[in-house]
Amino acid sequence: MQYFKQLSILFIVLIAAACSGDSEPDEVAIDPFISVTTIIDSTYPDLDATAVDIMTKLQICTILDTVLTMPPCSAEIYRVFQYRSDKDMKDGFLVEMVPGLYGSPVHQIVIIENYFGKYRIVNQYLGYLIEMRSTPEGYHDLLIGYSDPDIGLVAIRHEWQGEKYDVVDVEEINNHYVKPEMKDSINAIFLPAFAGGH
Repeated sequence: MQYFKQLSILFIVLIAAACSGDSEPDEVAIDPFISVTTIIDSTYPDLDATAVDIMTKLQICTILDTVLTMPPCSAEIYRVFQYRSDKDMKDGFLVEMVPGLYGSPVHQIVIIENYFGKYRIVNQYLGYLIEMRSTPEGYHDLLIGYSDPDIGLVAIRHEWQGEKYDVVDVEEINNHYVKPEMKDSINAIFLPAFAGGH
């Protein structure tokens, strides 16, 4: 009898607990990511000291007056950008060079990454930076402008693809946005034949 009394009380408690929880479980609010677009202007600000140190180690430029085979690490020649919003310059950065350096008639861009304590160039493009757009992954998307001898200026978006950037979308031709209905055909022409870098 005592056993049935305890069992009855247990059932009553379970039923009361089940009936009292009529409300739905709390939903977790997720803040949507808002991308920030940085328009790159034509200014050449002072170079970051950490970036200059790494650029000299990679022999992109020199801080010595006695070395005549490399250009000086100067803000008139180079621009440095942080393309990872959650990292420091010591983790990697982008360098844009003026035309004429290293035999290139156009601007050059190199992407430098710290790979397990050793710096390396993971991308090199023969174009200039137009925009950077933040992403949830931390690596900015890059909009880079290229001069095409037959068409003119072509702006192509580059996304980080695991270990380096890759071309993904032609966004503008001669400062006009590519219409959505033309995207597939334009991308099919430009992206497989892309020769502006790696």
